[in-house]
Amino acid sequence: MKRGLGISITEKQDLTGCKRGIKAVRGSPDQSYQHLVSYSNMLVEDNPRTKTAIETDTKGGFLYYFFTLGVSLHGFKSWCRPTFVVYDIHLTGERGGTLLSAIGYDANGKMYPIAFAIVDSENGDSCLWFMQKLFDALGHEYSMRNDLVVCSDRSASFESAIAEVFPSACHVYYAYHIKGNIIRRYHNFAAAKAFMRAAQAYTKDGYQRAMLEVKKDKVVFSYVQELHPRHWARVKAKRSRYTLTTNICESWNNLLLKARAIPITHLVDFILTELMGGLECRLAAVVLAGEVGLQVPNVGAVVNHPTATAPAPAPECEQG
Repeated sequence: MKRGLGISITEKQDLTGCKRGIKAVRGSPDQSYQHLVSYSNMLVEDNPRTKTAIETDTKGGFLYYFFTLGVSLHGFKSWCRPTFVVYDIHLTGERGGTLLSAIGYDANGKMYPIAFAIVDSENGDSCLWFMQKLFDALGHEYSMRNDLVVCSDRSASFESAIAEVFPSACHVYYAYHIKGNIIRRYHNFAAAKAFMRAAQAYTKDGYQRAMLEVKKDKVVFSYVQELHPRHWARVKAKRSRYTLTTNICESWNNLLLKARAIPITHLVDFILTELMGGLECRLAAVVLAGEVGLQVPNVGAVVNHPTATAPAPAPECEQG
């Protein structure tokens, strides 16, 4: 201000001016909530099979909001692995709240966001509501399939919601989340590394050898056994495990860092814009890569050049 206009202002005046400017462009949080209904109606009209839902309290106040694009649902059900991760992100805007997300993996090993909910906090009621809406969006036939895998971070709220709404699904935990707990609680790096070897082992012998190392620390061994190996070990899982790390959640979290403080309707619009941009990027990657049908870039590189040390890089987009 001083260089450009010759005006000296205090830090407080600068902050107040910025807030007023942002409010003038985006509106107030209360106005954003009021626009959410009309925004949702237009979203459903312009995007077939898209689903939204708003839950209010007895006084008509906002409680929860759910949204998912029809094209995203169709792509997940038709071509993605039958697994998804549920994850929460705290919002930092004036009204606070939490964003709950269901994120899958596409055939190219990339992050594939499916559905979202904005709630007051991650608790039993909000998680149950979100999982019920996700169940309805996916449809009974898909949601009850026997090979479905749902991954979470051992949140008690999600654990009970998954058990109630997706009773046929195999519920698993992030192995890296458990590894982090071992380091933070017991400060045993050797046991943490041995635990990851056990979790990632493809054979029973490999699992047992790694667990012998974990067993050297009886407290750590008791801790991981209490979590039940069927929830975190490949060889003990009831069905195929597709994810052991939290990378998919961290990537999604990083993508939303710059949008966590904006009003709710702008947040929803930001997420959907990023989602549609990611879908467009995937289509471009397939078109550029595929000589054989809908061959995906990373998989195609491995199939066509099995001796290569790494697959040829695919066109990147911000969403992953």
